[in-house]
Amino acid sequence: MTQPLRIEHLDETLRASGQIESQHALQLRRMIYAKGAVTRKDADILFKLDRACSRKDASFAALYVEALTDYFVWQSAPKGYVTPELGKYLIENVAGDGHVARKTELELVLNVVHWARSCPDDVVSLVLDAVRQSVLLSRDTPYGANRPRAAIGAGDVAVLRKALHAPAGDGSLLVTRREAEILFQLNEATGAGENDPAWRDFFVRALANHLLNPMDAPAVPTHEEALRREKWLDERGSVGKLLSGVGSAIMRGDIPFAAVWEEIDPTGAAAARKEAEAEDKATRARLARERVDADEAKWLAERILKDGAVDENERALLAFLKKEAGAIDGALEAVMKRAGL
Repeated sequence: MTQPLRIEHLDETLRASGQIESQHALQLRRMIYAKGAVTRKDADILFKLDRACSRKDASFAALYVEALTDYFVWQSAPKGYVTPELGKYLIENVAGDGHVARKTELELVLNVVHWARSCPDDVVSLVLDAVRQSVLLSRDTPYGANRPRAAIGAGDVAVLRKALHAPAGDGSLLVTRREAEILFQLNEATGAGENDPAWRDFFVRALANHLLNPMDAPAVPTHEEALRREKWLDERGSVGKLLSGVGSAIMRGDIPFAAVWEEIDPTGAAAARKEAEAEDKATRARLARERVDADEAKWLAERILKDGAVDENERALLAFLKKEAGAIDGALEAVMKRAGL
């Protein structure tokens, strides 16, 4: 009787041939998902196959990104939290030398950063650095090899936008100082007239986000807190059971009815009042902080004049700030005049 093909045997055969056809990718998909989950062994096999096989059908790349995203993001405990151990494992397999080398690996890391609620900073940095290298060192990076010159394309802007505004990024939906520095590096190293038109708008809005965004970074629960919440959700009874229990307690006289009614708040009045008060407080805080303060103005002035000139993208940023900022510290006045604003 013929024994069913095992994933280990298929792995060995494919690595020996150095080639993965569409039917092989389908076989791998069926073997991996037949168990209902992607295991560490499955992840090891996908990483090894991607490195060992020089010729791969596009369907393998789709499986690679999908299955490994499942493993790192959706099957972690709690879901969406990439632990330091998982982050280290991911980096070792996609960037053993500290750099992302292939398009498929870049797509995987970007996908993980985009979907995860939290992941190590080193993983986020890989995406930004991959774009920087692709633009500035195009001859040394496989996914930048076809660039005729150091220029930022529409694809680069798309990757940067997805990475910078990912929930798992440095500042979540905010742009951090480190990220702002990378954007300036890219802008200075490329010709303003040779970049894709999308770059200027992205550059201006991302830097304005860093300088003006008055929102606090969303509070992401810690790994331990998220685990506790997941456990509570798994163990709690239904709402029906909860209300039934409260009704029984009232009948027994165990708890005062008024207190229970206030706690349940069936009309939502108390909850609405609290939300309104919180929103009013947050709005006043946002409006008060929509300005370029002294430290930000000093940093921006030094950063713009680092190469001794104000280019068109930097001028567009200054014009945007002049129009949108509630107040701008005087440290930026000389640069504004130099830009003709």
